[in-house]
Order: sequence, then C-alpha cells, then structure tokens
Amino acid sequence: MASACTNAGAGGSIGIQSPGNTEQEASDTMPNAFINRTRARSEKLARNAGIQLDRLRDRRLCIGVTGLSRSGKSTFITSLINQLLQHKNASLPGFSPVLSGQLIDVRLHPLETTDLAAFPYQDAWERLCGQPPTWPEPTRDTSGVLLELRLKHKATALNPFAREYFSLWLEIRDYPGEWLLDLPLRELSFRDWSLECAHLYAQEPRASLAPELHQQLSRLDPLSEANPDLLQKLQRDFCAFLATCKQQGLSQLQPGRFLLPGSKDDPQLLQFVPLLNLAGIDEAQLKGASGLSWYAVLEAGYRRYVKALVEPFYRHFFSRIDRQLVLVDVVQALNGGPAHIDDMRAALTRITDSFHYGQQSRLRQLFHPRIDRVLYAATKIDQVISDDHDAVRSFLACLVRDAYRHAEYEGIAPVCEATSAVRSSREVDAGGDRAISGLDAGGQPIGYVHPRFPGRLPDAEHWQHLMDWQIPVLSPPAGLSTRNGDAIPHIRLDTVLNLLVGDKCQ
Repeated sequence: MASACTNAGAGGSIGIQSPGNTEQEASDTMPNAFINRTRARSEKLARNAGIQLDRLRDRRLCIGVTGLSRSGKSTFITSLINQLLQHKNASLPGFSPVLSGQLIDVRLHPLETTDLAAFPYQDAWERLCGQPPTWPEPTRDTSGVLLELRLKHKATALNPFAREYFSLWLEIRDYPGEWLLDLPLRELSFRDWSLECAHLYAQEPRASLAPELHQQLSRLDPLSEANPDLLQKLQRDFCAFLATCKQQGLSQLQPGRFLLPGSKDDPQLLQFVPLLNLAGIDEAQLKGASGLSWYAVLEAGYRRYVKALVEPFYRHFFSRIDRQLVLVDVVQALNGGPAHIDDMRAALTRITDSFHYGQQSRLRQLFHPRIDRVLYAATKIDQVISDDHDAVRSFLACLVRDAYRHAEYEGIAPVCEATSAVRSSREVDAGGDRAISGLDAGGQPIGYVHPRFPGRLPDAEHWQHLMDWQIPVLSPPAGLSTRNGDAIPHIRLDTVLNLLVGDKCQ
C-alpha cells in the first residue's frame, strides 16, 4: 500500500494537490464567478431594458394562443409560424403587410424568457411533412416562440428622417386550455367551488358519467376526520371522471391541472376533491371545523393549489399577454348536442371573465399590461363546405355573446373568425350536392356530405341531424416538404394574422 501511494505521488498521474494549490485556485475562481454573475445580471438588465423600449415604441407584441380541448392549438401555431417564415410563397392576400410588399423578412429568435420552453416548431413541421404526414403533438405545457418581422416604413412627408425599415417583435405564447379554465378559481373559495361542482355534476351528461364517485363525495361528512387513504382513492377517481368528461367533449374541466399537470408540478398540490354536500351546512360551522376534518384538509389543499399553481401562472405568464386568441372547435361541439354547446358557452364566458381588458397608453402598458384585443376563431372549418363558413362564424358569435358583453364594457371590440390552420380537404360535387373529400386517419380517400351548418342555435329536428353526423378524422395533406420550404395550405389564416398584428405593422 505504501509503495502504491508513493508511486502515485511521484508519477503525478493521480497525484494529490497541495493545500497551497487548492487555495490559489479558489482565490482565482471567486473573482471569475463574481464577474460572470455580474455580466449575466448586466446582460439581463440590458435585455429587459430593450424589451421595455420596444414596448414603449409599440414594436413588441405578446400574443397568447389558447383554446378549449382539442381545438388544435399546436397545429395552429405551427401553421402561423410557417406562413410568416414562408410569406414570399404563402397564400396571404388578407395579411396587409404581405399584400403591400411591406413585409421584407421574418426570422425566428431564441426566447428571451429563460423559464419558458421553446415551442417545438421544427418537430411539428417535420411531422406534417412526414411520410405519412401526422398531426403535431398537442399542447401539454407552456411554451413560446419569438419572431422578428422586418418591415418597411410607409412613406410619409411628415418625417423625412425616419428609418426606412423597422422590426416588430412578435412573441407567441402557447398554454393548455385546461390551465386557462383554472383562472376563475382565483376568485372562488373552496366552499363556493364545491357548491358549483355539486350543481354541475347533478346535471346530464355528467350525472351519468361517474354516479358512484358522486355518491361517495356526497356522503363525506365535512366535519368528520379525513382519511388520507380514502382521499388518494377519491382523487384518482376524480381525475378519471374529469378525463371522461374531456373524452365526451365537455368544456368545463376544473381543476385543469388534474387533467394536464405541468412538467414541474408537485403531485402533492393535487390532493383535494370537491365536497358535494355543503349546501345545508352553515359557513360558521365550516370555519370552526377541526384541522383534521374533511373540510379543513380539502380546503387547505385547494388553497395551496391556487396559490402555488394558478396564481403564478396568471402573474408570470398570462398577465404579460397583450392580445389573446381563443380557438374553438365549434363543429365538434355542435355535433355533441345542446348540452355540449351550453357547457362550451359557459366555459368561454368564465375564461373570458379572467382576461384583463383595457385600452391604455404605451407607458402604462409597460407596468400594467392589459389585453387590448381578443379574437375568437372557429377552427377546422375544412370539415365543412365553403358555403357554410359564414354560418360557422355566426354560430361562434352566438356562443360567445355573453363573453362579448364583458369585453365591450371595457372598451374592447372582440372579433369572431372561422379558419383552418391546415387545409386537409377539398370541396367536390356529389350528385348535385357539395361534399368534402380528403384522406381518413389511415390515409385512405374519403368523402362525405354533411348537414347544413346553422348560424344560430338550431331547432330540435336540425339538432338531431347534426348529432347523427359521424365526423371523420382527416389526415394532414400529403406532399408537404421541409426541404422545399413549402407553405402549409390553410383557410383564412391570413385574415386572423391581420386581425392580430396588422395594425402594428404600420
């Protein structure tokens, strides 16, 4: 052993450094670490100052894109980015900067927000261009993308010294619609939320989806001691119930993170369920309940969830959004019947109430951002013939009328549009009827004639025709190529772009 230690020290290959060397290296490292930290802080301050300056000059816009379940958020954002990057060969006649030749170049940049994941555009684009093509993965967490639009200034005689070109920085933020549905919980106590759940779950179609769970939640004595093992079982069953509601096409799904937790969410923050029998219990009794009671345990879990997950999402992510795009799969909801439509309308109203609207000066916008424009877009209209596109838009307006009232009260005029981010079908003649032709999920040709789409809530007979319609799942169009820089075919995405950013390109 002695000779081994001696050889190691002499040869130097695994020698032990002297204390003097270690102290010298530590003294050298400490200033370097301080310099690196100082440089990082300076770069962050400079970056933030540049962002604020761009906002002050009205050269930076943050757009939030969300939607209710299966509305096609990931596909929409992929196509929107693609249209801008390929604007020279894309079909964008409704986007004024392209039509006028004002848009010179578009570039993707790394996100400046380090705690926000980059939207997986390249992966989504390659999936659409695959053999066979497949749809992008659905949104499962927050992400974002930063685009620089290089634009020409419009000629003006008032400022002959103005620069010929300028950049508009466009940040697009993607987040699950399920998380958006949690924002109303910021204003609800656990008791009020439980009362809302009791009312909602007593109605069809939810009443028939998990009757045993509803009975178990109704039998819990809020004032008796909670059972941790039973709570875990109830929470699992409650999550399964919410997943079933989602599969059935229902829209009001709270808590949203029970369905789609964030990648960094602590599972311990999801340990609560609603109490469905609070209506007959005095509020003073609940406040005086033991800390080990069902009510106290579940109420504490609910408050932790709101404080640790919902509030930070609103404060750090959602509240920075200047303009909001809400995607809605109207076709699928209408196919579900009156109960699904009523559920969607209620969900749209509740989430819109959480938006912080208002027109304000650029300086105030730096410190207290508000959404100054909201756009509702009916998606996947390539499933219906072009003659019905206006009816889809009108029906969407009918759905969000209650949400409109809130926004208009704050001086904002919301807009409805109908679009398809990826056109997967073509319109054909079928014995005198207009029909939809495309490829099914297996890539085989398919065609169908659908019921006429209503511009408002239909009568009972028309409802039945719509509910009997078996909507096929269409595959993405074949033949798109990343190598050739193809632009994705779409329907009226250029109009959506113009409504979102056209006024900022002046």
